Amino acid sequence: MKAILNSLLIAILSVLAHPIQCHLKMDTGLWAACNQTGTSAGFKPRSSFDSTEGDKCTLAFNVAVRDEEDAREFCALYAPWRLVKAEIDLKDRPRVLCHVEATLACKKGWIQMFGSCFRVPDEHKVAKFPEAQEMCKAFDGGAIASLRHKYIVGVWRRYFRGVSQIWVDASETWHQYIQKTGTVDGDAFAIAFTGKHYDFSVHPNSLIRIDPNIKLQVLCEYKPEMTAAEINYLGRRYSEIYYPSVKVPNGILVRSASSYTTSTNNLEVCKKALRPYMVDVDEVGPFVAEDPILAEIHTTNLPFTLLTRSGARARVEAKFMQDKYCHGSPKDIAMRFGVDVPNSNAGSFVLTNVPGEIKCDNMKSAAIVHAKDAAKLMIMSDSRSLPIWCKLGKKIKFKVDVPPNYSLFERANGEFVAHRLFTEELSFDKASKRCKDDGGFLSGVNDLNEANKLGALAELAGLNNAQMWLGGKRREACWDVATDFNSDTNPCSRNRVIQWLDNVAQDFYTDWWRNGYDHRNPSSKPNQIQKCLTYVQGKPAWADDNLSAFLDDIECYYPRAFYCTKKVTVLKDEQS
Repeated sequence: MKAILNSLLIAILSVLAHPIQCHLKMDTGLWAACNQTGTSAGFKPRSSFDSTEGDKCTLAFNVAVRDEEDAREFCALYAPWRLVKAEIDLKDRPRVLCHVEATLACKKGWIQMFGSCFRVPDEHKVAKFPEAQEMCKAFDGGAIASLRHKYIVGVWRRYFRGVSQIWVDASETWHQYIQKTGTVDGDAFAIAFTGKHYDFSVHPNSLIRIDPNIKLQVLCEYKPEMTAAEINYLGRRYSEIYYPSVKVPNGILVRSASSYTTSTNNLEVCKKALRPYMVDVDEVGPFVAEDPILAEIHTTNLPFTLLTRSGARARVEAKFMQDKYCHGSPKDIAMRFGVDVPNSNAGSFVLTNVPGEIKCDNMKSAAIVHAKDAAKLMIMSDSRSLPIWCKLGKKIKFKVDVPPNYSLFERANGEFVAHRLFTEELSFDKASKRCKDDGGFLSGVNDLNEANKLGALAELAGLNNAQMWLGGKRREACWDVATDFNSDTNPCSRNRVIQWLDNVAQDFYTDWWRNGYDHRNPSSKPNQIQKCLTYVQGKPAWADDNLSAFLDDIECYYPRAFYCTKKVTVLKDEQS
């Protein structure tokens, strides 16, 4: 067996620089091992880098084992790729057949083991722990080798012969196995393959924690780029333990056993659910419940009928939906639901397949109904307690096309809008028409941050003491009614008298009004009603010193500059 392993290792190392590997996306280590000890079936490379099946080979070892469990343990030690099946062959002589798959592809000079790539930069060189870290970083951005698998130490020792003691990284789960040296104990982890060193003596293969200034040999590791084959493998393993996984473009969906009811962020929950698989956070993406994905879920023939969480949430305030959309068209309501897009300037991805038959008290989120005929979305009051579908695979990228000359702004409710200041002075009605001709509407404001954004646009244009039209107008019912300054519920109170037009905003607060030195806004005398809303920049002659307030109502015929706004739609980048 030792001779077989030695020849296998020599073959792997000697062909890593073979010119045929320069243009093929495959794992060089398995290719070499298969040429040395593979069966007559030979090496079967993946059809492409994006194939859901990796490079495959059946490695044959002339060794006798007791049962299939022994065969699996043998294959884990001597064939450390993804094990598909371990087989005992007794036809001619006792031997073990290890059917393995290289789901990932390691760079030239690195050996794939249990889903990571390993390399000894120089077996004759020793280094202190900080020096070892720098050595690994210099080799393709690697790191100190990490203890990730129960067989990994035995595999390292067999594949990297001549290496006696190495620096390693270890999580808390390995701390129970630490052996004290009694002489140089410290805070840096190492594996003592031989157990013998000039500065300490322990049992062979001991995990020790020693002074980082001791000099040991170096074993480096890096996690290769995620592939469709690796994603497929992880999905199979997940399906063995929990629920069947679902293949989708660029990855798989896995279902969590439960949800975190205190969290509304699907992505954070999924990162926690998939943490045991040690995948990079960039490989865990948001699940967008579009019709083709729902169809894939349904055709998988999942052995259960239940509800799961889609991640789609209503993008506007409940009070606004009750006022505007309880009796609106289904299409208008459906457009109000979206899935959050993290760490981007995209805000939320809008779903258009949410059904419109709703009631006013159940519009907060959308869940997936896994029924016999189809998997489909259903509006619910709150779906946070349901299990979650998590996407593992190539990260979906989202894009947002900002109109030319417009500035993007993210609202607190996840909605993205774009604003533009037009400096030409028009009446309210003409300004409104000008915005609509440009494909937008007179702008609205949802909070102080958005107001400050508009102020910055005015300052940039040199309008330092001016008023610009916004898309708000006094309610028609209040045209001949004095403003009620003592109530928050009267339709003509300070926070209700103005109505945002064309759905450009939803909120309004009394402290946004900018008062004059001799009056309070909005206008309150029936014979002096001013109907149209402006944004106040700087300190006009009539205004008080409260620069944090920014609204005034004036007659609609005055020529003023104006703000236009456009809703911004989030799209999936088809190239991602």
